[in-house]
Amino acid sequence: MTVYSFSSKELINQINNNFENVKNILKLYLQNPNDKNIHDLRKSIRRLDAAYYAIPKKFRKNKTIKNYVNLGKDLFKSNTKVRDYDVFLKKLDNHNHPNKKNNDLKNKIEQDKKLQLGIATKIAQNLDRYDSPQLGTELIVDDNKIQRRFKKVSEKFNDKIGKELDIVIQNERKKRKLHQLRIDCKKLRYHLELISNQDKEVKKTVEQLDNMQDILGEIHDSDAAILYLEQQKKSQEIKNFIDHEASHRHNKYNEFVNQYKHYTEPNVSLI
Repeated sequence: MTVYSFSSKELINQINNNFENVKNILKLYLQNPNDKNIHDLRKSIRRLDAAYYAIPKKFRKNKTIKNYVNLGKDLFKSNTKVRDYDVFLKKLDNHNHPNKKNNDLKNKIEQDKKLQLGIATKIAQNLDRYDSPQLGTELIVDDNKIQRRFKKVSEKFNDKIGKELDIVIQNERKKRKLHQLRIDCKKLRYHLELISNQDKEVKKTVEQLDNMQDILGEIHDSDAAILYLEQQKKSQEIKNFIDHEASHRHNKYNEFVNQYKHYTEPNVSLI
């Protein structure tokens, strides 16, 4: 298991930066909730969540910090649905011939996206009323506690990823496990990212996790698109779209297995 070497003071500074970045990006999102700002806001909330879980329990119990993080999570979930609709629209454009647009389906997706964006905007406006929390210097004094907490969280997610990999490598149909694996890869990635500027080996692991979640993300996007399409009115166009996505998903799954099955071998680990 990796032994981490980092400055707790630098870690706390990074955690405070993660808190502050949510506030800054939130302003841009409220001005213009375009694809880029949605993407940046979701990423900043991921980093906020990683920062929160890296601090000792005493500070995680702080109501101001806890409430801010929980509201951020609500906004993340709401914007995830908006982002999914954007993915569906892009897939639809790529799938259809320019002269054979399925306007009914496209209009339905755009309407669903508009409704979801309205919900997300209300949550964002609520979050914007609060100041971003900041950790004081008193936390830096307890260096050992910070180091222990960081190691504990790292090992927790590494163990989860190992168990999930054992399952999904053997079975392509484990959709929920594949999705959970993607989530845990992101959580470990953003957790390690807190000290990646202080440790070259950690930086390499962050890059590896980033590559893993990219492929898992494509698999999940296909799963989400197929689920959405199956809920629509049946047509030959819809069936062709589903078949196309299923084929793409299968290819991406095989790519994932070929690249990462070695992590299921004994004594092989991400960290």
